[in-house]
Amino acid sequence: MPHITTRYPQSNLAACMLPWTEDFQLDVPKFQQHVQAALDDNYTCLYLMGTAGEGYALSEDRFREVVDVFATQTVRDGLDPQIGVIGLSMEQIIQRIGVAHQRGIRMFQVSLPSWGALDEAETLIFFKTVCSAFSDSRFLHYNLPRAKRIIRGAEYHRIAEEVPNLVATKNSTTDYARTADLLEKAPELQHFLLEGNFAMGCTLGECSLLCSYDALFPQTTWKFFEAGRNKDLKELFRITQFFREVGTNLFAHCSREMIDGSYDKTFLWLRDPEFSNRVLPPYLGLSEEESAQCRRVFDDLYRDIM
Repeated sequence: MPHITTRYPQSNLAACMLPWTEDFQLDVPKFQQHVQAALDDNYTCLYLMGTAGEGYALSEDRFREVVDVFATQTVRDGLDPQIGVIGLSMEQIIQRIGVAHQRGIRMFQVSLPSWGALDEAETLIFFKTVCSAFSDSRFLHYNLPRAKRIIRGAEYHRIAEEVPNLVATKNSTTDYARTADLLEKAPELQHFLLEGNFAMGCTLGECSLLCSYDALFPQTTWKFFEAGRNKDLKELFRITQFFREVGTNLFAHCSREMIDGSYDKTFLWLRDPEFSNRVLPPYLGLSEEESAQCRRVFDDLYRDIM
């Protein structure tokens, strides 16, 4: 596949979590410490409030509070902070982008409104309207099933032709054919892939890592990204297998499906017990017993691995 320069550089993108106190207020000092730890681990691209960061659950006031704290630490030269914006209406999404834009954020992660699935014409209207309202900013689309439709490569290419500041996508598929479709049919966009399909993407062309294990295994995560950038396929697939085994072993005792943040916050909690892995109601994260079992597995198998 011929090389095409992407609209956004190949990157290792880290998600920041939101710690809640017992009465479900933002634990500001712990949140600030967490963001600083990501910066200390050499992340220049980091984001807030995708699914794992509970962007779907925040009131307008809480959204402003979180953005204010995050922007204070990250809006500066050499960093590219990103705010995830989730809403049921396009108007709400534009308003929330405006809040973060006023605080100096210029990179946004957006999802399609999910109350009713958009068709192709409606999807194009969404991207043209939202992205053109902030022409000095760049946008990443979070391509997830909760929006009731998945955008494929050819449609992304058509959208990108009309929306020049759509620069990237985020995809969690582990399907090789769908991953290939994205990279081959929309090569102008930077495609961020999770640990489960990053190695597959790297066999096809340039892609980026959306890391889940950065807080748990910071050094291994960077080795994983560099292996992808260097096309070291042996190392890539070795670490892919390692991450898969970690996820299976840590949560084998959890018989129910939980919201994404339940897992990601538990990774943080395992390294830093003062970082709460509770999630906002009505969702239920890991119970104390389930969390304790995760810690036993982690201490037995993974504590010394960084």
